Amino acid sequence: MLARTPFTETEIEGVGTYRLPNQWQGQRLRRLRGEERHTAVLAIGCGMTVRQFNKLPADKQHEVHKTYLALMAPSNVVPLADPAPAYTRAIPRGHLSIDQKLGRRLLRNKAALHHGHFGPWLDKEEGLSRHMASQCMALAKVSEGEKRAA
Repeated sequence: MLARTPFTETEIEGVGTYRLPNQWQGQRLRRLRGEERHTAVLAIGCGMTVRQFNKLPADKQHEVHKTYLALMAPSNVVPLADPAPAYTRAIPRGHLSIDQKLGRRLLRNKAALHHGHFGPWLDKEEGLSRHMASQCMALAKVSEGEKRAA
């Protein structure tokens, strides 16, 4: 092997570049069974037919097989990204998101203030835009309606 491109392909001397099968190729390969499937995975990765792959010398076939195993090794798997922050995850039914909680608090404060005082209070106390506040309050109203219906 000459050079290794992390995670997806490797250059094999005398054979060419070996690439892991893409999604379409993987679907086609799932239809095959047994040794035929294994050989087809190796052949497709080299950009060959099974017949062309079988004509390669045994040492080159073995080198392709070692490359395939190296690319499929757990140490070569890209680590999963950190999970999404809690405030962006889907909220299970019956629980409130941060926006819904904020919306409920805004609705309570709006009801407690005199007409015309909510906008200035919002600018001074919360630091939210009026558009964002109205979105949060609408979200809280919708979630309140879902709870009453349930």
